[in-house]
Amino acid sequence: MTVEFSTLTAEQFTPHIGQTFRFLAPEDRSTIIEVELAVVKERPEFTPRWAKRTSFSLTFEAFAQNELWNGSYLIDHPTEGPLGPLFIVRTVPLNPDRPCFELVLN
Repeated sequence: MTVEFSTLTAEQFTPHIGQTFRFLAPEDRSTIIEVELAVVKERPEFTPRWAKRTSFSLTFEAFAQNELWNGSYLIDHPTEGPLGPLFIVRTVPLNPDRPCFELVLN
């Protein structure tokens, strides 16, 4: 699915907090890992003056420890389908048993 990223908003993702998403390989759309959307946060400090909407971040938690690191992945969204590829970074976990990954859309 082709999505105009500049039109995506935090409000579109907020109803999906607590739901399972998948990170997919951009080449063949195979599942790399399943994650839970844990936090959706507007990030006005990252918003360029010319932007059409407020920047926001999505924080995903993995269900178990893993070796996944920063990279470009598709995000399989429950209603929009695969989005991306998008660059996702591994961040400091909210829970030490569940690795965190963050995506900032600005």
